[in-house]
Amino acid sequence: MEVRKGYKKTEVGVIPNDWDVKRLRDIFTLKSGYAFSSNYFSNEGPIVITPGNFKLNGGLNFNDKNTNRYSGSYSSSMQFKYGDLVIVMTDLTPDCNLLGKPGYVKLNEIILHNQRIGKISLTSTLIHIDYLYWFFLSEFFSRRMKETATGSTVRHTSNSSIYNTYISIPSKVEQTAIANVISETDALINSIENLISKKRNIKQGAMQKLLTFKPDWELKRLEEITEIKRGASPRPIENPIWFEENSEIGWVRISDVTKSKKYLNSTIQSLSKLGIKNSRYVEKGSLIMSICATVGRPIITNLDVCIHDGFVFFDNLKIDKEYLYYYLMFIESNWGKNGQTGSQMNLNTNLINSTIIPLPRVLLEQKRIASILSEMDAEITALENKLEKYKKIKTGMMQNLLTGKIRLV
Repeated sequence: MEVRKGYKKTEVGVIPNDWDVKRLRDIFTLKSGYAFSSNYFSNEGPIVITPGNFKLNGGLNFNDKNTNRYSGSYSSSMQFKYGDLVIVMTDLTPDCNLLGKPGYVKLNEIILHNQRIGKISLTSTLIHIDYLYWFFLSEFFSRRMKETATGSTVRHTSNSSIYNTYISIPSKVEQTAIANVISETDALINSIENLISKKRNIKQGAMQKLLTFKPDWELKRLEEITEIKRGASPRPIENPIWFEENSEIGWVRISDVTKSKKYLNSTIQSLSKLGIKNSRYVEKGSLIMSICATVGRPIITNLDVCIHDGFVFFDNLKIDKEYLYYYLMFIESNWGKNGQTGSQMNLNTNLINSTIIPLPRVLLEQKRIASILSEMDAEITALENKLEKYKKIKTGMMQNLLTGKIRLV
């Protein structure tokens, strides 16, 4: 492949002529942590940093669920300093996507250096610490970590694997410019994520207020306001005769629902005429709900589909469909308390039929409530789409800036 003018081939690919290439061993030292006994893990004391505190997109996260504190003895050498750069060296995620991810220690309390967490100490004046941080999040470094990882279920990296990795190095001025641009984009992404979280909390509060029983409302069992029909599955389901790639009738699976929001717009599989005959056909615009594995997840179909026996269909509705959708969303977490357990959680139709629904007596009031919540959903969806747009921009930006395809100075 011909290299364009002003660029050269190197161990890290094609980079500008005025960039250098070094091994990471020439840039920093990597210090491993200490083995803290779990016998002293408690709710008090300094935090012991673990792989669970690292985020896939970089940075550290400490909350009530992932934070371990240590009540045993420790020395000052086991403590991180504010601003230390650390990377995770053990990964329990299925796709090994966490290995090598970085974070800055920026909490105003004592943080202890746990084993399998690497502390970075620069030994070269050639590198800007923030540029190195973004390099650790690059596709190149992530791929290197996966290719050199050891272990099966739990994946590990080592000092030698990290030290032997190459890094491309522009001037300090360009490194600073690159790090600043990526950081600014990352800050914008974080602000959108925080806004989405705020909007979701506001919506949850609105649901609590709008969907809670009022004195002039009535209480109805689901069986009084709809006919609940369970899905059906052709058997054996593995037989290819039930499926047809070009069919316009979708075959709804739990995964289709969990990756969707309010509306089901597509399915991975489609049924043949024979498959449709042996399943439960549901017209476009219908309300269905999962009753197996991920129980109680409602969704409105935006296409003609068939459902298997892990779903129910709310037919002949006597109330506003979207009002019922939002109420089912509101009580989704409650189903697990009453479902039948086994290899998978599931709900039976008797339980669903007997579920009490608080209802405004006037249909117009039901529609008004659904409309308010729908507008909130639309606002959140618009923000989520904006978030995905900027994430893609950031990914492309990192690829271009960290390889010199786009120059800032």
